[in-house]
Amino acid sequence: MPVLVKIAHMAELIDSVAKANHQVLGPIINDVMQFHSCAIPTISMHDYLEHVAKFVCLENDLLLAMLVYIDCITCVQNHRPAFAPSPFNIHFMALAAIVVAHKFNSDIFFNNTQYSK
Repeated sequence: MPVLVKIAHMAELIDSVAKANHQVLGPIINDVMQFHSCAIPTISMHDYLEHVAKFVCLENDLLLAMLVYIDCITCVQNHRPAFAPSPFNIHFMALAAIVVAHKFNSDIFFNNTQYSK
């Protein structure tokens, strides 16, 4: 399966989780984390992952590890609902998960300036 198709499936899954959590939890006003943005980003998760894929090789292991890391981050949501993926924070969570997965799984990884592009 081509990487762009996998990215489309991942983006759809991540978007559906973020939207479902946002509907259930609503906007969390009092408990804002570093991952939260002031407004919902205008770029879709699919376009965001495709943009990241231009700079970082998103292989199967990296995409799977990204989902595992996002799941680990969200396991805390029972104690702190602000960690739940929502449209306000999912882009930052995905980027953080990609950076950690790429640095952990790859023999060659970039410095943080490359990821910030």
